[in-house]
Amino acid sequence: MSEPLTFPDGFLWGAATAAHQVEGNNTNSDWWEWETDPSPKAPMAEPSGLACDHFHRYKDDIALLAETGLNTYRFSVEWARIEPRPGEFDREMLQHYADMVATCIDHGVTPMVTLQHFTLPAWVSHAGFWTNPDFPGLFGRYTRHVMEHLEDGVPYVSTINEPGNVITRGYLGTFPTPPFVRNLDAFDAAAAGLNAAHRTARDVIHEVAPGVKVGMSHAMQDWHADAGGGPTMEWAREVHEDRYFAETADDDFVGVQTYTRLDVNAPWILRPVIAAVLRNRRLTQSLVLPMLRREAAAAVPTGGAPADGIRRTLMGYRWAPEAVEVTSRRVAKLFPGKEIVITEHGVATDDDAERVEYLRDGLRAVHRLIADGLPIAGYVHWSLLDNWEWWDGYRPTYGLIAVDRSTQDRTVKPSARWYGDVARTNRVPARSASRM
Repeated sequence: MSEPLTFPDGFLWGAATAAHQVEGNNTNSDWWEWETDPSPKAPMAEPSGLACDHFHRYKDDIALLAETGLNTYRFSVEWARIEPRPGEFDREMLQHYADMVATCIDHGVTPMVTLQHFTLPAWVSHAGFWTNPDFPGLFGRYTRHVMEHLEDGVPYVSTINEPGNVITRGYLGTFPTPPFVRNLDAFDAAAAGLNAAHRTARDVIHEVAPGVKVGMSHAMQDWHADAGGGPTMEWAREVHEDRYFAETADDDFVGVQTYTRLDVNAPWILRPVIAAVLRNRRLTQSLVLPMLRREAAAAVPTGGAPADGIRRTLMGYRWAPEAVEVTSRRVAKLFPGKEIVITEHGVATDDDAERVEYLRDGLRAVHRLIADGLPIAGYVHWSLLDNWEWWDGYRPTYGLIAVDRSTQDRTVKPSARWYGDVARTNRVPARSASRM
């Protein structure tokens, strides 16, 4: 493939954040309860605290995004702020997010909104989380209030961010998060509740703002398995990805979020044994789930050079910017002709030259998809800011813009300038032009 690589007119070039990770002091959420619990149910590197104070600094941050040359900002609205208590909606908070949308539009930036990005109001969690039979209705009520304020000012709405991560981590215990359940029956109920909530929210949005495109943003992996690992890979992909594609056929777009590839290996002679275990719910509960939790814990980055010699990011992920091509092709095969937006793709690194490398290789992969006729509408980099990365705290740096934790000062990184030039010109330059 020759360079430079030209992208279609109207392509969405963006960066993303999530409310809890950047706003600060999200005191009414379930994650805040976990962060401040003196006896937490699972360890966490550090609390989010003030985060990036984006709640007060969003106008400056959106201005920086626009100044770099990007034309799209994906951010989430925080349910815990909007409905801090059951049925009590905070009009000032609703207006706050409407003002964020207006700020984007004023700067010529397309706002792309996510309604639920990992966190829930504490009262929703206390009422049963995703397994509460009332949850879909509660989520639909919240969605209605949000959309009545945003109306059709937001062309893309993602109802739920990474449903597979939300449910597998919360109900199977991999990287344990609220509600800290480890039970297959509860997992099934929660997954069904999430799908119902998405369906309800989609119907509400289409009613309130018929021109808005609705979808979910799916965490997807470039899965690889050897002869023995096939059954485990298929099972893991079903609970982490396929379970949430049940509703996608009626969505307006699919959000694809891919950071790495995953290898699932096992001795070939064990293949029939593993397949038999995974067909048995009792054995899966007692044997497979503990094994997955052990492997997840072992994958947590500890610093230093990787023992396996494989190039990895600060998150411990295998370096694989091109993995997004594999996952996007899978979506296109499952849902021919459906619009795809790369709603997250990025790398945790403290070497900004590596971020440019990751961006370049990822965009080359996206260009191959477009050249092959796949309906890719945009690419959104994670993340706009160096922010709080959930249980890993502030150590992993994903941002195009650095944030000084003591002063909250912002510094635009060279990678942001490089990516902004791509967005302005709508093309990836020849490789020699990217050297910094």
